[in-house]
Amino acid sequence: MLQGYSEAIIDGVAQTEDEVREFAQIINEESLRIGRLVNEMLDLSRMEAGFTQLDKRETELVPFLKKILSNFDVLSKENNVELKLEADDPEIRYAFDRDRLEQVLINLIMNAIQHTGNDGEVGKVTVHEHVDYANEQLLISVSDNGTGIAEADIPYLFERFYKADKARTRGKAGTGIGLAIVKNIVNAHNGQITVESTVGKGSSFIISLPLNE
Repeated sequence: MLQGYSEAIIDGVAQTEDEVREFAQIINEESLRIGRLVNEMLDLSRMEAGFTQLDKRETELVPFLKKILSNFDVLSKENNVELKLEADDPEIRYAFDRDRLEQVLINLIMNAIQHTGNDGEVGKVTVHEHVDYANEQLLISVSDNGTGIAEADIPYLFERFYKADKARTRGKAGTGIGLAIVKNIVNAHNGQITVESTVGKGSSFIISLPLNE
């Protein structure tokens, strides 16, 4: 696309100012997408090579989650999605890398919003915090009532470049490696991420982190 639209401008195919601006906008968007892909590939390669350095600091978890959700106020409204936080343990403090865990949650919430709120129906995306003291686990889930994921796709979701819903992701500027990065960050925190999903009813991505480390 970069080559085609740039050649169209050079060869004079785009003759009006509006056409030139339109083609330049497409070139700009695609160049940004390439930049994101390169940065994510470098990030993923470093993590898979074991060079992940975490800056763990004890933080109040619920205010941290509220701040992340506030970043999606506009996007959720534009997509007809109700976004809410449920906190079972509002006073909990936990040691984690703020930037990395924010990267994980942004990816999961973005995916959830993009796959809900369609066909005039109100979408619902819920971030749920819970402490499983019996198993010494902190659980953070991102759930939606969207399109869901086919059972056959679930084992491959966290592989780089795998897109379970290819028709839906086309044109959304996704790189196909976001969930691979998510898994590596969660693993670096000695945690696990699992998926529960039913086609047509929605999905839940559940992060389990060790309580005592």
